[in-house]
Amino acid sequence: MKVLKAALFTALFSFAGLANAELTANVPLDTSRFEIMEIGELSARAANGNDHAQFYLAKRLQKGQGVAKNTQEALQWYTRAAEQGIAPAQLNLAIMYLRGEGVQPNLQKARGWLEKAAMRGDNRASYTLALLDEKQQNLVDAYKWYDLAARDGMLDEKVRTKARGKIGQLALNLSSSDIASARSQADSWFQSK
Repeated sequence: MKVLKAALFTALFSFAGLANAELTANVPLDTSRFEIMEIGELSARAANGNDHAQFYLAKRLQKGQGVAKNTQEALQWYTRAAEQGIAPAQLNLAIMYLRGEGVQPNLQKARGWLEKAAMRGDNRASYTLALLDEKQQNLVDAYKWYDLAARDGMLDEKVRTKARGKIGQLALNLSSSDIASARSQADSWFQSK
């Protein structure tokens, strides 16, 4: 288990920026004000249920920006925002579960949050799921997630480019029927969104 955990962390954290997802999709133009908002007002808005305030408060608590670093409290605010469907909060929450940051590591919970973020079109989550499956030698599933991460219309172009490269590498280790199965699974998953 320790070897698997170390391999997963190495793979995940070689992907720059993954643990610091930003709120970039489906965000009102004035949301950026939450990044510079005074912590008291941000906390009040978060407590009143504003999902964007919850995300930015969690991010500040996780990094210790303008407030004392508190990963357990960050986890709570990410959870509240994630439960309201904020994909970057779902992604960051999953990464915290993978790292064991403020919580016991939990691969099952991490996967659940990653799948929710991927369902919302966050290809950083799809890519992370692919990395997890690849490290566990679930190559057909990894191919499926890389295929989804590489699709047009996904959030991050850099991730799409990396996913396309990984698809080419994985294809060397899969049969044509495995690839067809992975693509079919990706299509079904994508259409179920």
